[in-house]
Amino acid sequence: MADFRKSKWLLLVFILLFIVQSCAGMKNWLSPQRSVHASAQAKHSSQAPGQAPDQAKHSSQVSGQASAQAATPARQYMNVGEYQNAIDDYSAEYRSHPQDQTLVKEYVKSLEDIKAVADKASDKEDFASAGRIYNVLLKNYSHFKGFVQMLSFNRAHLNKKLSHCKKSLSTQGFQEYRKGNLREAIVLWQSLLTIDPNNADIKAAVRTATLQQKNLQEKN
Repeated sequence: MADFRKSKWLLLVFILLFIVQSCAGMKNWLSPQRSVHASAQAKHSSQAPGQAPDQAKHSSQVSGQASAQAATPARQYMNVGEYQNAIDDYSAEYRSHPQDQTLVKEYVKSLEDIKAVADKASDKEDFASAGRIYNVLLKNYSHFKGFVQMLSFNRAHLNKKLSHCKKSLSTQGFQEYRKGNLREAIVLWQSLLTIDPNNADIKAAVRTATLQQKNLQEKN
């Protein structure tokens, strides 16, 4: 009887040992799975920052496309002298993509080209054309505040140039008027009024010259 009990206890001990070893084996079997899972997570984590260059590349491509889209119609306007429309196109794209340096450089270059055209006209004493162009730049100057430091001119310079054009047109108009060239005087003064519409003296001069021109035509 004692031997039977002893055998029974040995059997129980053997079974417990078997269970403990089985649990340990199961734990070791599961550990690699956790390692694999952890490795996968690490790989995923390491790949996430790798997406940044792709995103930057995509952003750069979008930025370049924005520059190209803005430049094409704006250049067309530039080629035909429609400077206000060109500035409108550039300004719209700049508001949408203020960090696009390619667009900014293209915008600045176009503004410098516009001013160069005005300067050339002024040098040739075509103050009507020069005045209109300076006036366009001056009216839109507030749109350039994001990159004004990149421009070769400022608001004061444009005002000075425009004032010179106004004074010259007024003087030329009165010179033609004194010569009896009423038509030429009226044309010059009307050009002045396009950039200085509130000039009461010039409005009066146009009315006087127009009335005199009409009287002369009736006599003839």
